[in-house]
Amino acid sequence: MILTPVSVSIDHILLDPNNPRFADISDESLNIPQSKFSDEKVQKSAYDKMMHPRFDVQSLAASIETVGFFKVDNLVARKIDDDNYVVVEGNRRTTAIKHLLNQHSLGQSILSDEGITKLRTIEILVIEGEIEDIEDVSKVIQGIRNVSGIKEWDAYQKAQYINDLIGKGKSPATISKMIGMSVREINRYYKTFSVMSQFKKDEEYSSYWKHSFFSHFDEVLKRPALRNFMGWNEESYLFENQENTRRFYEWLAPDEEGNIALSDAHNVRQLVHLVHEPVALNYLDDRNLQKAMNYIEQKNFNAQKVTLTECMGKITNAIEAFKNIVAEGLEADMSNDEVNDLKSSISEMKKQLDRIAILKQGENQ
Repeated sequence: MILTPVSVSIDHILLDPNNPRFADISDESLNIPQSKFSDEKVQKSAYDKMMHPRFDVQSLAASIETVGFFKVDNLVARKIDDDNYVVVEGNRRTTAIKHLLNQHSLGQSILSDEGITKLRTIEILVIEGEIEDIEDVSKVIQGIRNVSGIKEWDAYQKAQYINDLIGKGKSPATISKMIGMSVREINRYYKTFSVMSQFKKDEEYSSYWKHSFFSHFDEVLKRPALRNFMGWNEESYLFENQENTRRFYEWLAPDEEGNIALSDAHNVRQLVHLVHEPVALNYLDDRNLQKAMNYIEQKNFNAQKVTLTECMGKITNAIEAFKNIVAEGLEADMSNDEVNDLKSSISEMKKQLDRIAILKQGENQ
């Protein structure tokens, strides 16, 4: 495998219609066959997606328009037919250049004719080698640049990328060497992607699916109590308790008034205190996490209350312990600080006892 610099017309540099970044803005499957990449409609769709505000291509285009296009980071591409190359790394930059050329054709660019000419043909790095090697290298470059690189993908995009590699037969250990992420993290992303896909395929709740829910499911898998609640299967990487799993989906979905029980991934951590409390879960079903937590806090507070009988028993035990110190001659072993602490405690107890006695006398009159 080698990277060869080649000067190519921008018209023959194709955007990747299966760009993992598109998961941010679209639920469409990223499985367009390579034979369709050069199709005008496919490229138009990829261009329109890249122009989404999330990718901020406009700012990049403005920078290129102002200071020019510098080859600090070469576009990396692979050849897909006799004339065309598909971008492996640099879809934002490619889109920015295409945008500037479109603007120029509409008379809306400040670039000179010379500047436009320079953008029509640019030097790229082409991956050469066997087809399978080229695909592998393409994935490696994407991983290095976007999984732990300069402009990182979000968590779901990383997970999608890892899932794709594992689907192609790459082991977590191999992927770890490819992109510099630990095997543990790779497995974590892969498992979370799996349950996210389970959610996405659910007939009843799939319409509520969002890639931003990745963090919610990640929090679930980190906590044994929540994994058990939803019936996590360590072999299939799926939740098997359908009732509780769909209940969790429901907590992610808004009610008629737009209220969401688990609006933030941090809320999922609080579920650990609720999953074994039916009353609290009912409050959560009503999209009222705060009321559910208040119920748990009140229950814990009541459980911690001590009775008069318990207190009197502890006082009796303390008196017996003091008698034993004297009976066994252990007072000689007491330090001055211990004696002073004991005197102070007894003095405070006597004040409180006198107060109680006066209170009881008032009640008897």
